[in-house]
Amino acid sequence: MSVATLDAALLGAEPIVVAEILRGLVDGPTLIRAEGRWPDRIADAARNALGHVAAVTVAVGPPSSVPPDAFDLVLTEDAVAGVEAAFLRAPLAGVAGALLLRSAPRPLLDGLVAESATYSTLQAGAEFLAWRAARPVRAVADTGGPRVRVDEHPGLREIVLVRPGRHNALDVRMRDALHAAFVDAATTADPVLLRGEGPSFCSGGDLDEFGMFPDPALAHLVRLDRSLALAVAAVADRLVVALHGSCLGAGIELPAFARHVLAADDARLGLPEQALGLVPGAGGTVSIARRAGRHAALAMLLRDGTVDAEHGRTLGLVDEVVPLEGLRERAIAVATGLA
Repeated sequence: MSVATLDAALLGAEPIVVAEILRGLVDGPTLIRAEGRWPDRIADAARNALGHVAAVTVAVGPPSSVPPDAFDLVLTEDAVAGVEAAFLRAPLAGVAGALLLRSAPRPLLDGLVAESATYSTLQAGAEFLAWRAARPVRAVADTGGPRVRVDEHPGLREIVLVRPGRHNALDVRMRDALHAAFVDAATTADPVLLRGEGPSFCSGGDLDEFGMFPDPALAHLVRLDRSLALAVAAVADRLVVALHGSCLGAGIELPAFARHVLAADDARLGLPEQALGLVPGAGGTVSIARRAGRHAALAMLLRDGTVDAEHGRTLGLVDEVVPLEGLRERAIAVATGLA
């Protein structure tokens, strides 16, 4: 694993020169940062080589004339150090995420198949296994109560996550209940509101269940057969999501499919999967790339911490920020307005 530096001036060179230089920089999972004196124009051959290299490519402080789609990320000098540090903690996952997002956005099913296959591969990899070994599974008492509640209102279906004691962490029981609720919602024409009870909308997947499926290949098929992303996307044009508190992993990946996303002013959005040696697994490489673009999706993945609701709005992940105390009322008004 390494971080390699590429003299940006070479990106105007002849095709064979650029391709050979890039190949020479890659030594295992690598982040390549291009910086220095930028050429007036990046050669077509250089763009092609950058698009095919199996590494994370970062343009550091380029002029506005440099096309951002030639790189996986375009960063200022101040921002690149944090991305490099995050990358080095799980470089295999970092490269896998960059390659997965490089051709985003894809058609829905194509994107979900590619994401799930990458996720399953990484679950069998050294980075995730090291994370799992360092974090013993905790025995958590199961109250036996429902994970999801569906409330019917005139002209509106409200789907509510009800595991507040675990910040609505998405376990297998919640996944299956949520999948059933959205499959049922697809049989009606009513608008749908998705929200969560307790301090958070959804803190992402339940970490105590990560990696418990013994066969990653079979897990890939199960993930697609019971795909929450497909079920949510089926009603996306009439779906409103109300975010608050922690909205991590699946807690932002699934909402990003919705037609309208509201966020309370206390919401924090993030993709923590790379630190676990993984990529998003709930459709985020499709949904977030569609809403915010592939660069923003990768930047969120290779980031320490979260972004606030207002930053989420500037990225396009949130359509409206409201005070927490008025979140449900405003969400119901928006949802009923879709009828």
